Amino acid sequence: MNRHTEELFTKIRQGDSKVLEAIYVDNRLAFLNFGLKYNLNEEALLDIYQDAIIAFVENVTNGKIIALNSSVKTYLFSIGKYMIFKKLKKESKLETLDLDDKRLELSIKLIDNINDETDNERNKLIEHCLDKLGHQCQAVLKLFYYNGLTLEEIQQHLDYSNYNTIKSQKSRCLKNLKELINDHLKNE
Repeated sequence: MNRHTEELFTKIRQGDSKVLEAIYVDNRLAFLNFGLKYNLNEEALLDIYQDAIIAFVENVTNGKIIALNSSVKTYLFSIGKYMIFKKLKKESKLETLDLDDKRLELSIKLIDNINDETDNERNKLIEHCLDKLGHQCQAVLKLFYYNGLTLEEIQQHLDYSNYNTIKSQKSRCLKNLKELINDHLKNE
């Protein structure tokens, strides 16, 4: 480890706030620019950057890092990149719908607000196909899209045993609704 890094680690272990501030300020803008390519907003990137700084300081303080094979900046970026990927992975697990499903969701949410004749026909089609679904699917989709309840609230309202069950149910119901709509459009 070079002398500069050794001194830096010593000052971090001693709680030198000026060193921490310098590390934070020197790398902040570069990290934000780096993180923008992952389509995260600035607030999320700042949170991740601050978490990366905290992790770095904790690793130095706890002796997990004794030497660096790279610069502090590279180390911070590697921690930050891992945290970005973790956040994106978490968000993608929560997001179970593709783009077509999102368009369908938007149509369902806007049914009462749209007056255009073409949209009214599409809304009637959605309502018609929704009526063909089973009672449980109708309840889940209407509570979610019409009443604006969260999946947790629907879980309690319909007395489901766990969150994943209601999440899967909603996904299956939406898929079935989409298939009914597509079948109807093919047969026209």
